[in-house]
Amino acid sequence: MRALKSLILAAAMLALAACASTGGDSEPGKSDDLDVAQPAPDAPIAQGTTKEGKVPADAVMNWQSFFKAPPTSQERSLLERRVTAWTDVGTVKELLQKGRAELALGRIGAAEVSFRKATRLEPKNLEAALELAALFLKKKDVKNAFEFLVQVKEGLGIDRRATQSFIFRYRYTLALAYIERGDREKGHKVLSDLLTVQRDFAPAYVALATSYITINRDAVAEFVVRRGLDRIKEDPRLLSLMGLVLARRRTLDEARLWYDKALKVSPTYTPALVNRAALAMQNLEYGAAEADLIQALTHEPHNVDALVALGIAQKKQGNISGAKASLTKAVDVSPENAYARFNLAVLLADDLKKPDEALRLFREVLQTEGQGGELKDLARSYVNDLKPTGEAL
Repeated sequence: MRALKSLILAAAMLALAACASTGGDSEPGKSDDLDVAQPAPDAPIAQGTTKEGKVPADAVMNWQSFFKAPPTSQERSLLERRVTAWTDVGTVKELLQKGRAELALGRIGAAEVSFRKATRLEPKNLEAALELAALFLKKKDVKNAFEFLVQVKEGLGIDRRATQSFIFRYRYTLALAYIERGDREKGHKVLSDLLTVQRDFAPAYVALATSYITINRDAVAEFVVRRGLDRIKEDPRLLSLMGLVLARRRTLDEARLWYDKALKVSPTYTPALVNRAALAMQNLEYGAAEADLIQALTHEPHNVDALVALGIAQKKQGNISGAKASLTKAVDVSPENAYARFNLAVLLADDLKKPDEALRLFREVLQTEGQGGELKDLARSYVNDLKPTGEAL
């Protein structure tokens, strides 16, 4: 029963890219307001800023050009060939292009190397610093993310040539960082302001709704999603989030309809596939879940949520070796992901009878920052059962 409960817990968390509270008061920017005024469309900071730092709601900005969806299978193949054949790059522009391509492929470590090379060549390059801030947020490394955000904020006070688009990206990244650290009021304020600037900015609706779901304010999350859908018709991100809200409300049939809607709009949208798979597992439809997850991983081979969910589905069907391979890859892809590490530990303890390896992983889960207390309680329960008699926790 303990193992079953832990696997269900992890599966339920997969569909939500939770903005958990992490970090402490010693983090850079904890007490400082790092937000900046939003300049007028396509203008340098020094031009066109209103008293409140806002622009009219109908101002047009092509935010889609820098908030791109993950590459399709065909685009991924082209990117992989391009990155493999990339010649020695020596300019900041080339390093940024390479790092973005690596990031799109899920190669976070390689992307970090490229962006850091760019900062060494040009220490005050704001684009490279912002890319690194966003990258560290992907890794749930809030401390380093804020270090680079502080660097960008300081640079903006000197370099008055930054465009509206760059400021917009900076503020969005800052909002995510605030939320990830637990400063939700600050993060929500920035996101709300961005939506006054760009009413169809889907990532802001998604980030706001996800944040509210994380703190169990599902009614507010639903309001945000519906407002977004009023302004952005048939956006797969918002359709999938609506399904998640309904799934949490246990209206599972209706939730599945919303996931299906999202996938009709965008058949390769991985979060909707993962959400639908999680729903199938709740209905004990493990074969259907596995099919969705395999499809998701053809589009995003390094998607840790899909890998963890696949491992759970495989375990439920008795494919222990497959489950071990999927969960091990999940840990390799995202070492900081406590759910990947926890479920691999459960498999090692309960199915593969390797208590020493499992104990090490459970202890690592206890050391992770920002994870839910229930997950740590389950890990602690396993540690108490597995540790040698008399050994301190």
